[in-house]
Amino acid sequence: MGRVASLAGILGLVLLAFGFGATALVGLGDPFVLFNLVLGAIGIVTSLALGFQDFQTVLGQRSTRYGAGAAVYSVLFIALLAGGNYLSWRHHHRWDVTEAGVYTLAPQSKSIVSALTRDLQMTAFVDGGQDPQIESLLESYRYAAPERVKYELVDPDKRPELVDRLKITALRSVALQYGPESFVVTNPTEETVTNGIIRVARTTKKTVYFVEGHGEADVTNQQDPGGYAAAKLALEQENYEVKTLVLPSAQSIPADASAVVIPGPDRPLTDHELTLLDAYLKGGGHLAIMVGPRQGDDRLAKLLSDWGVKLGSNIVIDQEMRLFEGPSMGIQPITRTYGTHPITQNFRDYTTWPQTRTVTADAAGRKGFTATELVKTSPTSRALSKVDELFTKGTATIDESDPKGPLAIGVAVEAKLADLGIQANPPAEGKPAPQEARLVVFGTEQFADNQRLSQRGSLNADIFLNSVGWLVGQAELVSIRSGTVRASRAELTPADSLRVFYLSVLVVPELMVLAGIAVWWRRKSR
Repeated sequence: MGRVASLAGILGLVLLAFGFGATALVGLGDPFVLFNLVLGAIGIVTSLALGFQDFQTVLGQRSTRYGAGAAVYSVLFIALLAGGNYLSWRHHHRWDVTEAGVYTLAPQSKSIVSALTRDLQMTAFVDGGQDPQIESLLESYRYAAPERVKYELVDPDKRPELVDRLKITALRSVALQYGPESFVVTNPTEETVTNGIIRVARTTKKTVYFVEGHGEADVTNQQDPGGYAAAKLALEQENYEVKTLVLPSAQSIPADASAVVIPGPDRPLTDHELTLLDAYLKGGGHLAIMVGPRQGDDRLAKLLSDWGVKLGSNIVIDQEMRLFEGPSMGIQPITRTYGTHPITQNFRDYTTWPQTRTVTADAAGRKGFTATELVKTSPTSRALSKVDELFTKGTATIDESDPKGPLAIGVAVEAKLADLGIQANPPAEGKPAPQEARLVVFGTEQFADNQRLSQRGSLNADIFLNSVGWLVGQAELVSIRSGTVRASRAELTPADSLRVFYLSVLVVPELMVLAGIAVWWRRKSR
């Protein structure tokens, strides 16, 4: 009888220890806590009733002290977990250990929400008020700017008045409210939510003009692989207003032009048009020119040279691998080498540059100019000078004089007008005169056409959109955009999370202690 009393006392102490320890984690009213406290009290009472003297004897034994020490260590372990959870709650931090960073917002999304000056309320309307995937996405935004971003998941069946007020028409929608501005995102992804935030946070639109009249890429034809309809759509999704400019009939660059883009002029620009572009830059304009091999002429090259950019009369070829053929030289260089500039900051992936010429910085020693080479091809590339022969015959020989890679194929120029002796006129009354002009030149327009802009895993879209963002001074839009496909993940419901918590933190450690006591008691009984 005495041995039974001793065992009941020891088990009672262990159960009470786990019961009181779990109270700090889940509260006194939790079933697990009550279960341990009740059984522990029963064990103690049973021990006292059956033989208090024997219980004292057992407690004095060395083996019992070892068992009690193990119980104390378990209680201390639980206390450590409780303290860790408390510190995590007070000083919350997230680590994304996935290789691709699938649980981390893209730098653009972070910069957008970090720049908010008002509170952003995101209300997700989901079935039953629960959607772990959307909640995880919205939590990422809240974590990036906890002082500005708030979110809530709502069951539309329980809040019909909110559905009517925010004009929600479909499930899995997120309503964005930023001051007086609102916008509803359907089927939310990081890309669509960030674009929605840009819409409500930017009070004024920037206007981008695409030049027409020289055989440039069409911004309206979505079916043409070489068109720029995808580029136009991407700009509009970032709240730009996109217009076209027939340059041959223009008397001046429109006053509302935030940036002007010339995507691959097949025919040479006239002297009048070049004069307009030069005057636009001298007035603090922002110009992007994509001019490939055999496009433009010496007059365009002279204009760009005056602004710190040198066009090469060549076409870049680079080594490529073909199945069953081995290495050969092709006209579609792929590169991951970028200059240090806001347009290409944090670039790690590749970009593709079909049929490109060299474009190098030509501003060394020239006061007022800061020219940066944005993209360089690989060391195996060459700048082939026999361009006409390549296009007419499909092949050409390489001369020893043809420059070897790495070769620059894109340049960004920032020109301080005062240092150039240019005094720009104010754009409108009450506004200061511009202090600088910005210019971006690439050796091909094909890198941002409909075909390449949709390539998964490529940064072609980012380098184009970043160029426009840098030109117009939208620093928060110069970044790497998120992919539209997020990696698969294991989603746990609140009930699943609760089960995992109880098993890993409370039940399993307690069972291990009880099993240890059982083994010790059995050996002691022999």
